[in-house]
Amino acid sequence: MSPDELRTFLIAYEAGSLQKAAGQLNLTQPTLTRRIQRLEDVLGVSLFLRGPAGLTPTDYGHALARRARLIVEEMELARREMGRIRAAIGGSVAFGVSPGVAVGLLPPALERLATALPDLHLTIVEGVSESLIDQVLERRIDFAVCTAPLNPAGDLAVEELGSDPIVVAVAENHSLLAQQPAPLAATLEYPWVTPTFRGAVRHWVETRFLEAGLTPPVARIETSSMLLLKRLLADGRHLSYLPAKLVEMEFPGVVALPCAPSMLLRRRIALIRLDRRELAPAARRVVAELQASATAPAVRLSGL
Repeated sequence: MSPDELRTFLIAYEAGSLQKAAGQLNLTQPTLTRRIQRLEDVLGVSLFLRGPAGLTPTDYGHALARRARLIVEEMELARREMGRIRAAIGGSVAFGVSPGVAVGLLPPALERLATALPDLHLTIVEGVSESLIDQVLERRIDFAVCTAPLNPAGDLAVEELGSDPIVVAVAENHSLLAQQPAPLAATLEYPWVTPTFRGAVRHWVETRFLEAGLTPPVARIETSSMLLLKRLLADGRHLSYLPAKLVEMEFPGVVALPCAPSMLLRRRIALIRLDRRELAPAARRVVAELQASATAPAVRLSGL
């Protein structure tokens, strides 16, 4: 199968009609039919059901379409990368970061990259760790810097960069701050709002409550919106569980709540990429700068 054959298949798949697809490809219908049949012969399956209504993809057709899109996208990214290297304009890198990383490691790294590689083009996706790891597996981004997964998929390479404190976050006028430290059981009397994390962080939070003989809190609201988290925490009632650096730099009027037993935990920050996919030179340079940022002094939290 060549990339051109996969592109032809995708156009037919999306058009749902031999006539429409042939028009888009500037081919005759018999020629397009022969190309699809050759692809079916190579794979040994039927990709479409042909009828008066047009082309109806089979289960094999749907499966191939998912894979073909990734292959075609990778080829296009490779073509662009080669063009940038030929033109000596620095290359292009797409990567993901979790919110805590975005405010901690990223700014100094970007500043150094802007000086060293002014023509480097970056696409930066911010999201919760589980979403970013999915995007790495789907090859939508080159790598992610986020919370290390508890049980990484076998085709992922996970390189630990450091640790990052995570705290119970409340408004600076929250009534629980009158108790120093606040009993962990008392936090269950207030509504929780949390990022939409599903992996290591949630596991740590639930384990800490269970170890204290308490039922873990059930978040009233889960959201990927940092803006909404800020608004809800500002009401003086809600609690959340957030990276300390994010609270310090991006959540004015919000502070870490000392608890007993302590809820201060350090999550493992890791670089996550596909194990058998070599990073391009530009991506390796971005990784090097993020690694350099990870050696910066840790956030100091008094009273915790």
